[in-house]
Amino acid sequence: MRVLHVIESVRGGVPLFVRRLCEGLRESFTFDIACRPDSELYRAPPIGATLQPVQMCRQIHPVKDLLAALRIRSLARSNRYDIVHLNSSKAGVIGLILRGRLSAKTIFTPHALRSHAYRQGSPWRKAARFLEARICRSVDLVVAVGQEEQRQLTECRTASAPEVRLIENGVDLRSLESAPKVSRTDLGLPADAFVVGTVGRLSPQKDPASFARAAILVATRLPEAQFVMVGDGPGERDVRRLIAEAGLLDRFHILGWRTDAAEILKLFDVFILTSRYEGLPFALLEAAGARRAIVCTKAPGLRSLIDDGRSGLLVDIGDPEAIAEAVIRLRAEPDLRARLGEGAFEAVAQPRSLELMLERWSDLYRSLAGQVALAAEIAGPNLSMAER
Repeated sequence: MRVLHVIESVRGGVPLFVRRLCEGLRESFTFDIACRPDSELYRAPPIGATLQPVQMCRQIHPVKDLLAALRIRSLARSNRYDIVHLNSSKAGVIGLILRGRLSAKTIFTPHALRSHAYRQGSPWRKAARFLEARICRSVDLVVAVGQEEQRQLTECRTASAPEVRLIENGVDLRSLESAPKVSRTDLGLPADAFVVGTVGRLSPQKDPASFARAAILVATRLPEAQFVMVGDGPGERDVRRLIAEAGLLDRFHILGWRTDAAEILKLFDVFILTSRYEGLPFALLEAAGARRAIVCTKAPGLRSLIDDGRSGLLVDIGDPEAIAEAVIRLRAEPDLRARLGEGAFEAVAQPRSLELMLERWSDLYRSLAGQVALAAEIAGPNLSMAER
């Protein structure tokens, strides 16, 4: 059974999702990955996967998107995939262009709805929702990675309920419970520091400036606090400017993109996620699996995942003052910090294991591939006409 993943994202949770599927299911499926040549997947291919370079751009571009779609179509005609799996909005747009031109079954996984990037009621939000609905109607199946994403897709009538499946992201709980493979010394952190950290792309979606502003407030009241950001992106320049103006360069550590991010977050006393919207972020699941106390925003994809006061603390989106107050409270109440860490493990991480995620994706792929095989048996030599 052959599966083609289409992914524009260069780094972060979506490439991690593709990597885990390809490596976890490689004994049962053959995976190709259509991605940008500067993608982390292309530079370090998942074990057993074949990489297919495709030039894609993040923003909508009619000419470049059409060329990318033609490249995907050429790959499909050459390799006869059973399934084409479209990851995130740009891959969805490419799939929309190819509607009806692939004999393979198509899956669309949003990994966070792009429409949430825009203000409620704005023309841009309406346009994004219209495009999301068109994408969802152009594929055979939509798979949400989180319960709230599934609910949003159906309640906003972006897709009808029977067309939306739920397969939640999952993490390797055994590795998260083991001792960290890096030390605070490795990162330049004092052994006795109170470490506040985050993991994620430094992009508008993740709102890294709110983390920096909260850190500045915390630093004035907790001289023992040190701050860590794991990730890179367009927001890094603003973050560096903020911390330089606050005189925090010696207490703020921007580590860039790291393959060992899950090991690093084990060193945190408090994990913070300042996102404006999410699907179901691996970083938060990993923090929960490592029993870290979590402070996160009431963002789509997060607000229904964290039970405020039991598995973490919830704050308003874009509110550095509230984030800072939550961190200071957790420093003053170590028992609460421990309880929230245990609560996060039991309620957030434990029900979402990597093994369960892989099992559910394997079942779905097999079901769809079986439909392709049946259609081929019925259609016989006429099947290839769909790709001519």
